[in-house]
Amino acid sequence: MKARVIGRSTRRLVWTAAIVAGCGGQATFWTSPVGAPPPTFNLGGEVAIVDSGADRVVLLTVGAGQSLTTTSVPVGADILNAVASPDGTKLFVVSGGHRSQLGDDQPDESPSITVIASGAKPLRYDLTNITDPLAGLTIDPAGRWVVLYPSGGSNQPFVENPNELVVLDVSQPPATAVAVAHTLMSFGGHPQRFTFTPPLALPIGSHPLLIVESDQDLSLLRLDDPSQPAEITVPLTNGSDTQLLSPAGIAVYPGDATIGACVGVRLSNDDDVVALQFVPSTDANGNPIGNGFLPTVNLTDVGGIASDIAFVHTDSGLRLAALVPTKNKATLIDPVTSLTADVALPAAYQSLSVVTGSLGSASGCDGGTASAATPTDVALLWNGGTVAGQEGVAFWELGQAGCQPYRSIDTIGITDVVAEVLDVPTPNTTLKVLQTEGADAFYILNLANRTAAPLVTSSADIALSVSPLGDQVWSYIPNAMTVFATDFAHELPRSLLIERPVSAVYEIARAPGTDPAVIVLHDEADLGATVYDAATLDDGTRRLYTDLLLEGAP
Repeated sequence: MKARVIGRSTRRLVWTAAIVAGCGGQATFWTSPVGAPPPTFNLGGEVAIVDSGADRVVLLTVGAGQSLTTTSVPVGADILNAVASPDGTKLFVVSGGHRSQLGDDQPDESPSITVIASGAKPLRYDLTNITDPLAGLTIDPAGRWVVLYPSGGSNQPFVENPNELVVLDVSQPPATAVAVAHTLMSFGGHPQRFTFTPPLALPIGSHPLLIVESDQDLSLLRLDDPSQPAEITVPLTNGSDTQLLSPAGIAVYPGDATIGACVGVRLSNDDDVVALQFVPSTDANGNPIGNGFLPTVNLTDVGGIASDIAFVHTDSGLRLAALVPTKNKATLIDPVTSLTADVALPAAYQSLSVVTGSLGSASGCDGGTASAATPTDVALLWNGGTVAGQEGVAFWELGQAGCQPYRSIDTIGITDVVAEVLDVPTPNTTLKVLQTEGADAFYILNLANRTAAPLVTSSADIALSVSPLGDQVWSYIPNAMTVFATDFAHELPRSLLIERPVSAVYEIARAPGTDPAVIVLHDEADLGATVYDAATLDDGTRRLYTDLLLEGAP
């Protein structure tokens, strides 16, 4: 790992070195074209640039006076994929390695995963028991497991099994971690989505699962023992015909003192919603068989294709909520009895987010919550689509969903189609940023007082990025020279002076006691950046840098 502070004199030296190198042998990265643009990631205290041509990741760190330091982190040969962890603090780089041919000067190198975190030493996991690399990567939100899977494409083997997985426990050091290969039992399906669950209240105790959705069934795999026993495959059928039902998304309830773990499944080609619960699997003597548990499958017809589902606490207890936009309704399903209750909605909402953690419990019909031990939820309803007539946002008070369903919906006067809801971190967790679809505006939604402040833009083609400090939102037009910061305290936008086309905007932390910085990346020859003090936004102290990938060259 090599660090270098960028400055004018350094830039001249780098170009001199390039000219001198041109007289003799050159490393291949000097003549290899840079990806346009290379993948970039915000790791909290650094910005990571994946330089595939040089088999490395370049880290950008900002110091005093908006000085910029580049650090070159070597990774395995042949970068196949790079994915940030769900919390954004780590970058996982998958490399295919190298298989030497006769007369090859480059030695054999196994596939590998390199884990890069801001301020920490990179960790490289060599997958020595794998010959043909897998490029697909999914990461456990808890940060313990990663799963590799075939992703298709030109960088994958000529013949591959789409149900092949490789599970790696990255909480173990590279010296002791062992990659476990596992092939899912298949009845013709291809994996589509992967979900890591928290520890679930199962008949055998508390265990996390990996749930794999294929195009026709579900597979449940014990993460704490991915090799033995085998996974459980759950075929999806309504029992009345031979149609194979395709899962389109799941919801997970980990269980509590009164009810075990539950899994809800919505379908892309059927009006049913599937609810799974778990029962013991034992022999006549009470000894565990296989995994020691089996799922029971209940199907509930909700009258249309469900666009989103979530487990919610209502005044009637735990329910699986399903949005049915074709009927302008939501259906609440009792996961134990499969009894349902419909709630009419004022619009065809397609998406549901539980926001209780930001607000506290919902109010019940008597002015309080349904139970002090089990607070009721508040959900945010929005559309997530692109169809006119599906505009708006609403609050759903689940504390009144059973006793007064007609009074449980509170709409907000937003007239644009909401495409995405962005979370705002502490200290402003009661705020959400609403990104619109095809509209010249975005909104700052206040969950506490249920207001929405519109921020009108000159273009509908905008990208948004929320400050990790929770104090402002960055908006910019990709490939243009427009960047604005809007503070949440006063909702006042301020422009930055940008002189190059923008490819990304990242706010990152600096040394303790120092204001954060914002790095505005420019997609040019070898990548450039404008660096601002994120607190002052002072044009006079900003600095412009060019040739970032040349500066960090080994």
